[in-house]
Amino acid sequence: MKNESLRNRIINTGAAIGVLLFAAMPTYANAHTIIFDQSQYDTTEFNDDHQQCYHLLDNVGHNEGQGAVEQGVKRGLRGATAGAIAGSVSGNSGSSAAKTGAAIGTTIGILSGRGSKNTAASANQKERDDLMRNCMQGRGYIALN
Repeated sequence: MKNESLRNRIINTGAAIGVLLFAAMPTYANAHTIIFDQSQYDTTEFNDDHQQCYHLLDNVGHNEGQGAVEQGVKRGLRGATAGAIAGSVSGNSGSSAAKTGAAIGTTIGILSGRGSKNTAASANQKERDDLMRNCMQGRGYIALN
């Protein structure tokens, strides 16, 4: 009985730490992923043009997933409730099973909310790439990708 309690605490603690680490991972938007063969151009002129186009990137790529945070919290709460009910009804050790079910439900809910955030990050990256490609192409540079 004592070993099972310790095991449950370890599992719950590990799950909580995993969720916190995953949620704390920052999402970085790259400046752009466009590649230019700089050897074909005057270095100073290329760097000046690139810097001017790079400054335009501050104005784009700020889309967030539509309600990604709220959506993740709501799904987490619904998952926790469903998990707690399923855990307590399952006939396992009452509150322990309910806690485990709630932890699993919360984890699943939070992870499912990350989908819209990842979609927004992809859209942001595409918008930044398109802007850089168009800006540099307008100045006479040809992107390799």
